[in-house]
Amino acid sequence: MAALDTIIQHVAVVTAVFTTLYNIPLLAAGIRLARRTDGALRAQLRPAHGSPVALPAGRSVFVLIPCLNEERVIANTLRCLLDGQPGVRVVVVDDGSDDAMCIRDSVTLVRRTPPAARQGKGAALNAGLRAVRERAEAEGLDPGRVLVCVLDADGRMTPGAAATVAGLFDEPSVGGAQLAVRIRGRHRWALRLQDFEFWAMSALTQYGRVLTGTVSMGGNGQFSRLSALDSVGPRPWSHSLTEDLDLGISLAARGWTVTSTTAAFVSQQGLTSPRRLLRQRTRWFHGHMSAIRRLPELWSRRAVTDVAVAGRIELTGYLLVPYLVTLPTSVVQQYVVGRVLFGDGGGLPGLVAGSPWLNLLAWQGLSLAACLISALLYWRRTDDLPAWKAICFSPAVMVSLNLAFAACWCALWQIALRRRGWTKTERAVEVYKRQAAARAAERAARRA
Repeated sequence: MAALDTIIQHVAVVTAVFTTLYNIPLLAAGIRLARRTDGALRAQLRPAHGSPVALPAGRSVFVLIPCLNEERVIANTLRCLLDGQPGVRVVVVDDGSDDAMCIRDSVTLVRRTPPAARQGKGAALNAGLRAVRERAEAEGLDPGRVLVCVLDADGRMTPGAAATVAGLFDEPSVGGAQLAVRIRGRHRWALRLQDFEFWAMSALTQYGRVLTGTVSMGGNGQFSRLSALDSVGPRPWSHSLTEDLDLGISLAARGWTVTSTTAAFVSQQGLTSPRRLLRQRTRWFHGHMSAIRRLPELWSRRAVTDVAVAGRIELTGYLLVPYLVTLPTSVVQQYVVGRVLFGDGGGLPGLVAGSPWLNLLAWQGLSLAACLISALLYWRRTDDLPAWKAICFSPAVMVSLNLAFAACWCALWQIALRRRGWTKTERAVEVYKRQAAARAAERAARRA
């Protein structure tokens, strides 16, 4: 037992060192970038109340929206997109849907039928990209000045986001850009916790990765230069469960940088069912952990001449997070709790003298302090949650970490069994804000 305690202590030290050297510097750099750019963390909410802005002259933006049974949300998404992003051209990819989607005449519709359909999001995006390439070639557009945006069927970008992001591509080395993500429906505690994850920790660390040009590509609010996609190949999106992460690695291996902006963001629906949330996060971890196989490509001799060393190191650290942080932390946590409950309280170095329970509480206090700092950062970045509520959310954040632990182990199990499956995230019906305003005005008129 003493030998096992020693191993657990070494694992805890390695995890702590990796977190200190990787996560904390990224978070600090992201906070600094956000404050330097906007003056205050909360200032980044302003884009949501902005006005639509036309695209810069000479720029073309095609928005790809892959759809599989998205009747509940696609109509409102298209209204929001066409109202708030003047000049963009929309390509909807119907990936073998069973429902009847309402598509505007101004939108290009690409229909896929079995057996080609329902082969994953990457395959649907590649089908839509073929239509974009044909359109760009027919119009004689310069691939270097054409942007391809990936938007989920429930995604809504802030007004003028496409024009804002287009300016980032004035730098020739930029091949991609990713918007920060917010979760709608934050009056529900489960969705609030998901917004906390995206808008506080993920967004701020993403801003930190701007310095290395290795911002992680996401599946919603993702922008790529068409010439960068062409450099990856005819089908730049892979069959991976996280085709967005794979694309980011492919761009980095070819010398392109990926950046972000604090002047725009994209919002999406969250999940309220713990089972569906676990299934979604398991898929994300599965793709993330499987991407470790891309490391040789990233560090190949060709890539060494194209990608900055700092960028390669950062991407390597990012791919190692599940293996060096999530999995080890879950093991250490459960082992120590078990030793306190059923053993003599070993497994962790003593922070305080006395009872093993006090030592366990001391270590848990450190975790709670980290969650409290994160909650205060989230409070500084949002305007719809008072400070006291943010503080009260700290214990819930600690509890929610167990979902990540479970998802990571489920993903590891699936990888070991070579299982691979893509389950579509179900949507909820929402009312577009202009529709809601019109209905409110109509009710007021009837009352008058």
